[in-house]
Amino acid sequence: MKTRILLAAIAMLCMVSANAQDGNNGRRQRMNRAEMIQRQSERLVKTLSLEGDKAEAFKVLYLDYQTARQNAANPKGENDQDAQVDMKNLTDAQATDLIQKHFDAQAAQLKVDKEYYGKFLGILTPAQAVRVFLPQRGGFAQGQRGQGRQRGNGGFGGGRQGGNGEFGGDF
Repeated sequence: MKTRILLAAIAMLCMVSANAQDGNNGRRQRMNRAEMIQRQSERLVKTLSLEGDKAEAFKVLYLDYQTARQNAANPKGENDQDAQVDMKNLTDAQATDLIQKHFDAQAAQLKVDKEYYGKFLGILTPAQAVRVFLPQRGGFAQGQRGQGRQRGNGGFGGGRQGGNGEFGGDF
């Protein structure tokens, strides 16, 4: 009995020691933007069942596409932290300017989307392209990230499966 307890204590000590030596104490390291895009492209390659030259061409084009979208939304290369605004104390002029900049960025990204849609059709079918341009509907964003919520589950209180989205459950 004492031997089991001693072995369990040694095992726990080894695990704690290994975790401490890891350097990040069990926390995930933040990926930079290029790494995130790379992982997204690899997941999409698997989801779209692309192989060989098509897979490689897709990854290159996807990186180029995401870079173009980022540059369109943020042409001056400003960091989001530099552009932070105190949302609680906005003047009307600041709010109007902020909204207009947001609309301009969306329009620029839409222009990039339309341009790259044609390029992606050189590699993908239109049904596959849906998963690139409309990931929420194509299952990628919801299924892979686990953040999507199933349709029909009510709002507050959980609701019943196929519920009407109102408060509570079965009334």
